[in-house]
Amino acid sequence: MNAQDMLAIAALDLEPIKVKLMHKESGEGWTLERANAIEFEYRRFLYLMKQYPDEQTAPLVDVDTFWHYHILDTMKYAVDCDAVFGHFLHHFPYIGLRGEDDEAAHIRVGLRMKELYEDTFAEDYVRNAAPADIAHSGVAAKLAHSGVAAQFAHSGVAAQFAHSGVAGTQTDALIAAAQQSSFYSLRPRLPA
Repeated sequence: MNAQDMLAIAALDLEPIKVKLMHKESGEGWTLERANAIEFEYRRFLYLMKQYPDEQTAPLVDVDTFWHYHILDTMKYAVDCDAVFGHFLHHFPYIGLRGEDDEAAHIRVGLRMKELYEDTFAEDYVRNAAPADIAHSGVAAKLAHSGVAAQFAHSGVAAQFAHSGVAGTQTDALIAAAQQSSFYSLRPRLPA
């Protein structure tokens, strides 16, 4: 990766994405502080995607959420991808949802993401993550934060996160239905 690649990532205007994420009704209700922190981590995620284009990824929940909101602005996302990668960066949100072997792959991918992050940035991968977010990366399956338990979360599965000491849940029926869907197929590999 060269300095021009890093500048392309730094030059991305992600303010509209943060505004949407901070919106209480149509976004996630994030604070500006949280949105700024996750924007920083999202830029690092993009850097890793540029640096390691053949690696599958399992970003932390908040980074994945930021990515989803970026993708929702389809025109901006397409232009930003072209500026950074020279092609559209596709997202496959179903890893870990198609059975036990796939779940094991999800955990391996999460651990690899942690390794790449820590090797590249010489910082702890989860230093800014709420413990519930760690589960998404495949690093851990069940953790507690401030007395709030949250179960394993996957992108592509609706998960309810806990607040005020109420345990988070994930609907087994939803997961079973997702695993049976023909929509969940192998990740297509597109040439760069």
